[in-house]
Amino acid sequence: MHKRQRKIILCLIALLLCVTQTYAQRVVRNQLELGVQGGMMFYVGDAHPNVFQDIREVYGAEMAYLFNHRWSLMLQGVTGRIAGRTATEYGRPDPQGEIWTNRLVNVDIVARFNFLPFGVTDKYDLKVRPYTPYIFAGFGLAMHDNFNRFTPYVPVGVGFRWVCSQHLGMYVAIQNDICFGDNLETTPGYDNIHELNGSNPLNSDLITTIQFGIVFEFAKEKKICKFCKER
Repeated sequence: MHKRQRKIILCLIALLLCVTQTYAQRVVRNQLELGVQGGMMFYVGDAHPNVFQDIREVYGAEMAYLFNHRWSLMLQGVTGRIAGRTATEYGRPDPQGEIWTNRLVNVDIVARFNFLPFGVTDKYDLKVRPYTPYIFAGFGLAMHDNFNRFTPYVPVGVGFRWVCSQHLGMYVAIQNDICFGDNLETTPGYDNIHELNGSNPLNSDLITTIQFGIVFEFAKEKKICKFCKER
């Protein structure tokens, strides 16, 4: 074997080793996510025409399937309270009235879209970022009045998420639940006097939650070998 041929073979072997090493060190994306969340809740409706009134606590849990670095599908359930003052005889909030509260249990499923390819930093894929703003939308159901009433809603929102390690991440999000109804108040003085709740879509209740969450990612996707075929 000539000296030149030997050098070519050695270079090819070195190149193959480098490619193999690069493949072995690539960060493998997780496919499942579990998390807990907590924050604050308020609503806009007949008892409160403005935002950030009578804020109460909210907490819950979520699970998600991560399709790729941008898209995921999340199922979440939260529970919290809304509050307000009783109504006057004219159906308006009474500043001196008693405060009422209503416990809500909201369950929804939403599609999330990351504006940046999101994941653990990968030196072999410079497009992936350990942080990203994102948006989401879907469909949900609010259970309230001791589970005697059910109100469907459309959840929409924005958030910002970042990773802390291979499996741990955090996020903050603002979610608005556009209800298909106007019956979240527990006192009859506000609405439904003529059983017309939900007949005016412009007079529907709006639930807002601002939450901080911690997530755990697991179930790594299957590695794909480009240099071999499965048998």
